[in-house]
Amino acid sequence: MQALNKWWIPAGLVASLACVVAVAQKPDTRKTEPVAETPVEKPKAAKPYSLESFMRKKLDASSKILEGLCQEDAALVKAGAEELSAMSRVEIWNVMLDAEYRQHSIEFRDNAARVAEAAEAGQFDKAALRWFDVTMSCLDCHDHVRKERAARKTEASEPDANEEKSQSEKSKPDK
Repeated sequence: MQALNKWWIPAGLVASLACVVAVAQKPDTRKTEPVAETPVEKPKAAKPYSLESFMRKKLDASSKILEGLCQEDAALVKAGAEELSAMSRVEIWNVMLDAEYRQHSIEFRDNAARVAEAAEAGQFDKAALRWFDVTMSCLDCHDHVRKERAARKTEASEPDANEEKSQSEKSKPDK
């Protein structure tokens, strides 16, 4: 009986997942009434060649990889990975020039290449794991950039110690 209880949770999870997949694949046959279109304000478009639009393109390439992994479409995975790698070589990518930032960029390109290689070999599980590495290299780099910018902002807002000393000496009364 104890062995039987051991399998209830995994069996329930598998059954639940199977139901979700079955429902998701079933076409929706319900009749729907057309909804009156209401004017929607379009979001502001990013300026061409701005860092914002560049990062949006990076997300689009990332979406290709994810979609390709979900559909086991090696060509789509490879296309997304190659786009990311190419983007990491253009000037706008280099928002910082320090050694740590350069190392993040190198790791990003290496990981993107590994995703493409695994997908091309039909190893989608391996490609998914390599995709995780790409994602982590993005997050690590963005964290580095945020911290560096915050540190620079703090340094810029703090008065120089020598400046403070000279200001205090000027305000002392002469003897």
